[in-house]
Amino acid sequence: MAGSPRRPWQLETEVLRVGALAAEPVEEARRKFHEWLARRLVNPVAVRRPASFTRYIPADDIRNSVLPSTEILGFTTSAADREVKIIDCSGNRYADMGENFLHWVALCATKFATRPDQLIVVLLPNFPHNTYSPFWTPIVDMPADAGTVVVVNKAGQLEPHGHPLPLSSPDPENFKAKYRGINGTPRQDFEDKVIRRIGHFEISEEYCSHFFFDGSRGETELAEVLHDTIVEVTGKRAARTALIVPPKTDSWMEGAVTAAANRLNVPWSKWPDDPAKIPKPTPGTTYLFLLDFINTGATYTRVVQEALDADYKLHRYSIAAFKSADFHREGNGLPAVQHVQAVAAERVSREQCDQCALRLPHTDKQRNDFAGLRSYDAWYILTSVDWKPEVYGPPEAQRLLHFPPFATIFARFGDCLAYKLEKVMQDVAPPGVVIVCPEEPAVQLLIRRMQHWADDRMVAVPLPRDALTGAEGRTFAEIRHRADGTGWGRQLEHLAHHQASVVVLDEINASNATARQMLRVLKAFQIQPHAYTPIFNFVPADQLDGVQIHSLYEIPSPRRVWS
Repeated sequence: MAGSPRRPWQLETEVLRVGALAAEPVEEARRKFHEWLARRLVNPVAVRRPASFTRYIPADDIRNSVLPSTEILGFTTSAADREVKIIDCSGNRYADMGENFLHWVALCATKFATRPDQLIVVLLPNFPHNTYSPFWTPIVDMPADAGTVVVVNKAGQLEPHGHPLPLSSPDPENFKAKYRGINGTPRQDFEDKVIRRIGHFEISEEYCSHFFFDGSRGETELAEVLHDTIVEVTGKRAARTALIVPPKTDSWMEGAVTAAANRLNVPWSKWPDDPAKIPKPTPGTTYLFLLDFINTGATYTRVVQEALDADYKLHRYSIAAFKSADFHREGNGLPAVQHVQAVAAERVSREQCDQCALRLPHTDKQRNDFAGLRSYDAWYILTSVDWKPEVYGPPEAQRLLHFPPFATIFARFGDCLAYKLEKVMQDVAPPGVVIVCPEEPAVQLLIRRMQHWADDRMVAVPLPRDALTGAEGRTFAEIRHRADGTGWGRQLEHLAHHQASVVVLDEINASNATARQMLRVLKAFQIQPHAYTPIFNFVPADQLDGVQIHSLYEIPSPRRVWS
């Protein structure tokens, strides 16, 4: 370790918040966490200046790449001291920060790590993409005589760069517990990764549903939620508990139960489908049922009643990942249900099911071929909202008087549309594809859904409208000149340098105008996208300017039909 061990590392900390309206006091628990983390990395540590108020960056500044000087952090330096500084961004949701803000954070870190006895710690919810995120560029380019920048994610994993300073590592379990104590539980992370898939799903012989709730992307987060809920439900009896899942349980739920059971060091088993094969209960053991989805409650009632009839001692509660909001069976002698997420099941009897009347086949929820929208689903989505005049996109004179509000559509159906879009992209581009899209509010909602599933490592480049308008009439040199000094320009330069795989995304293609503008901007940076992927395509075609078109749904252009 550099320097004398009797000379302590002087700790300073800053907490960055994006989108806040004003600075907020930094809670004592967060300051103690900073001190604890610093002492796990280096020793000894003396606190010189803890963060007292957050440094806030307005959301509009991030979108417009108007980021402040690095002086906003207020760090001090002294050539006589060994210094450790923590830049804490962990209180933000990753998708709210964006690549330009992350790049600025990296620049701040490298500015304060200029000599070997300076250590900068950047706390992020997740590591940015190791190739396509410009976050890493200033960190990787640090000179050999610089200090150390170490990036730490929510799991306590370290990514050190710069001077090879020997660092200890915090205990992962202890780190995660402290991190969650100041940044919240994984329940929200799980809910962010839930996919409400759309189709014609068979619940039972009596019921169908238009939606299926899929927790497969959040298996790790669900395991943590289940662990915490089991401990809460069982209390001191946790060590004498055995877990049970119904015979028909989705694999993601089984995976989460396995992880939670291993962490608790308790057994779990699957309840037999044949009552004759129910094993005898183990004396002294209390059993806890865990279910992926309680819809009508028929399966839950059956298996729990079978367990009671077989003299199983059950906990007061069972736990369900999803529970239909209209399920109420408390007071019937069965264990009450603790749910992770209550949902609107929207089930319908076979006699009243429109899809059954149309003879639409049932959707197999276990199959992976959900790319594209069925006509039934497309028009269900489009007619579920009140259409309004078009408010952004084309020049005002060309805007439609009646237009579906896509921000509302993506708020309601963004997860299922993003899931289908992801399937399209898997077919047309290699893994780790970068998305280029217009900088418009609705499409940002859609991208955010996919970013959660990719552990926030999906890179997106939103192109502002002023970069697109008139792009077809500009030379490539003029387009690149307009990009100079902008966040989107820096990102495209970075992607071109790394020969990134790119897909162009938009909510709707009504006339090819915005699509051609985006393709022209990309061509100025010598980026050839793998595909153009509008959600709804009103100009059906296989290609546009040599780029393959892969949309979720095609219908004739409303501008041509309704103008």
